[in-house]
Amino acid sequence: MVIVDCYGRPVRGLRISLNPSYTCNFRCVFCHMEGVTANISDTVMTPEEIERIVRILLRYSINKVKLTGGEPMLRRDILEIVERLGKLGLSDLSMTTNGTRLISMAKKLRKAGLMRVNISLHTVSSEKYCWITGMKNSGRTRYEYTVDAIKAAIEAGMNPVKLNVVVMKNINHDEIDNLVDFASKFRDKVILQLIELIEEGISDRQFYNKYYYNLREVEERFERTALKIITRSLHMRKQYLLPNGVWVEVVRPNYNFEFCMNDDRIRITYDGKFKPCLIRDDNLVDFLTPLRAGASEEELEELFIKAIKLREPYYKPPNITPSKNISIIQEAL
Repeated sequence: MVIVDCYGRPVRGLRISLNPSYTCNFRCVFCHMEGVTANISDTVMTPEEIERIVRILLRYSINKVKLTGGEPMLRRDILEIVERLGKLGLSDLSMTTNGTRLISMAKKLRKAGLMRVNISLHTVSSEKYCWITGMKNSGRTRYEYTVDAIKAAIEAGMNPVKLNVVVMKNINHDEIDNLVDFASKFRDKVILQLIELIEEGISDRQFYNKYYYNLREVEERFERTALKIITRSLHMRKQYLLPNGVWVEVVRPNYNFEFCMNDDRIRITYDGKFKPCLIRDDNLVDFLTPLRAGASEEELEELFIKAIKLREPYYKPPNITPSKNISIIQEAL
């Protein structure tokens, strides 16, 4: 069965933050969290708690799970988390990472059930890589380590490996063709994701104005040259198959009707709260406190249903009328 919110949006996916956004070993210039590795062990969900809540959501066919952070691989128990989720029969289990700890763990994570990863690769220049990530080279360059992480993920059998590139004016906007060439080395094993810089979360307006680069012209070029164009059902994003065999996806700001009306994910914060809306933080539903106080499966399920009832598109067409209640539908196998 599938749960559908009051705006007719079926909920099929789940994003779980394993640690706060500020918990990262990088200090990327576009990230307002500035790279902090904090001790938050008392506030994050344990592997067992994560498994328990995912099992409940599986009753509603929510079987696509993405693990995020912060940097999720800073969790010392990341392998246990993946092992627990990997045994649940999910149709998709993926993770977003900067790749710094992936080289030694890729095979173990794949064996545990991780199906694919998104890896940050904002440039093919070692010097720019250090500037963007706020890291210094030590022995082999940081860029080389990231390339090795990409290779390790592919060799472990993760497919596809998505390469996340935040495009910035006068920093890496002129590297798009070089990044496409880099991706072509791996053919159908990778998807290149070009991500437009978003204003949300950047406190320095001057930084945004200086580095924002509109990807509309890039999309128009791809539309002229692509061998094939498909539109993903999730967020209605286009993917372009270029003549050299590379798939490229352009990720533009989410603050629009199209994104919100097609959002099929529920999100969970690192400290155990359902987050009905990507943009809002004022309607979170805490389930971790009741869980630790001994809440039953039925009580936890009711909290999930409460969160679904709170789902409302932040941006929506005018005059749209929601139904009075959520619905649960049976889907044919």
